[in-house]
Amino acid sequence: MKDRAAYRADVRARHAAMLEGVKKDIPQAASTIKARAHARWGYVDRERTSTFRSPTQAILGPNFYPDDQTIRNDYSMHFVDTGLTTVPGAWIQNVTRETRFIEHPKLRRLLELKADLVRYTAIPPTYFPMDLRSWLTQPTPSLGVLEALQYDVIVLDPPLTSYAWDAPQDASACWSWDDIARLPIPRIASRDSFVFLWVGSGASDGLERGREVLAQWGYRRCEDIVWVQTTDQTNRVQPPSSLLAPSVQHCLMGIRGTVVRSTDSFFVHCNVDTDVLLWPGEATHAGGPISPIPKPPEMYSLIENFCLGTRRLELFGTNRNIRPGWLTIGQEVGPQAPGWDAPERLAAIPFHPASYLRYFALDPPGCPLHARANLLPHSDECEVLRPRTPPSRQDPSEAYTISYSAWHTRPVRRQPPRSQLLGQGAGGRDTVSRRSESERFSGAQAQVLQRGQQEQRFST
Repeated sequence: MKDRAAYRADVRARHAAMLEGVKKDIPQAASTIKARAHARWGYVDRERTSTFRSPTQAILGPNFYPDDQTIRNDYSMHFVDTGLTTVPGAWIQNVTRETRFIEHPKLRRLLELKADLVRYTAIPPTYFPMDLRSWLTQPTPSLGVLEALQYDVIVLDPPLTSYAWDAPQDASACWSWDDIARLPIPRIASRDSFVFLWVGSGASDGLERGREVLAQWGYRRCEDIVWVQTTDQTNRVQPPSSLLAPSVQHCLMGIRGTVVRSTDSFFVHCNVDTDVLLWPGEATHAGGPISPIPKPPEMYSLIENFCLGTRRLELFGTNRNIRPGWLTIGQEVGPQAPGWDAPERLAAIPFHPASYLRYFALDPPGCPLHARANLLPHSDECEVLRPRTPPSRQDPSEAYTISYSAWHTRPVRRQPPRSQLLGQGAGGRDTVSRRSESERFSGAQAQVLQRGQQEQRFST
């Protein structure tokens, strides 16, 4: 509250100084003189006597509201007036995690606790230089440890054709959506797992094809995370490749299995973060424009806060993506690739199957979700602070309590029959989602509903 009061007092002081300068007819700054040269100010001059009630409002423009003694800036119009050089997102305040939660001490404390748990259980940052196209050369390539481990979270940022169009200076060998769909994701992902797939700005067919790829892997799309560019440091915007100037990048989140937020809180913590990432972006070379290829580092924190599984994998990664707790696979990782001299790379180690496998406990085949071993430790304080999810409407008699370890007990729901899991991408490596002709149900839900109706007809 103290920081908030100080901020408001500073705003009032700046407004008072500005209004006092207007009353004393202080010469305008160069930026104000430049703004008055715009055609919109001609309207101000013509309507000054009939519309504006005071000299102050006449000088400060049509966005000044005398009742509030404030100026309500129209940043979208500024985006047009400046020749499409500064995106509206550049004016968003408190974009960093340090300042965003300054007025939310409980949430800030929760994020600090979760970050400590992630650091405590994180494996050393591990990299694996590899051309992922080798997975496409054979129908059933040997995946070794990756297939045996079964990952909880997989992040993919493939080199899309849309990137080559929007940032030609950074373009590498592009992947088609058909090739991306052929990646053996179902074989290296756990039965209950999540995939985060970057699909571009939405100007191309990424949103549609991304959903199709998730369905082919046996996942159903459950969220659309967007990165909003918030910087005006370069004062440059790439020429748009669509009818509207794109200012966001999309990441589709897919879920496989039967994870329920209200009963599986030992595996997922919902409502901690939002689906909007605010980040200035990066230029891939000095003096260049902001590139859509480097993605927000906060994406990793969002994933780690949400999914409590510790088996994390990133494909198509680079040296800037290497971080503790993750295995990063890509052609541009390792000492031979650019960006290796950064200080945070000193602790990175190469991938060795035997030593890498020692960091995890292998779950037995068909292991139910509540018996997982590779999870973040339980924290009573986190459970108190985290936003609560409404309880499920299931029959209380269908829930029971098991002792997960000597230090933690939690309610666990019964798993549905295997016949129901088969239609939801949880029946094995050969199972994929079905298409649905209904606007209300996904393919998996429609299949289960149809099977139940058939069984009811047979029984009658």
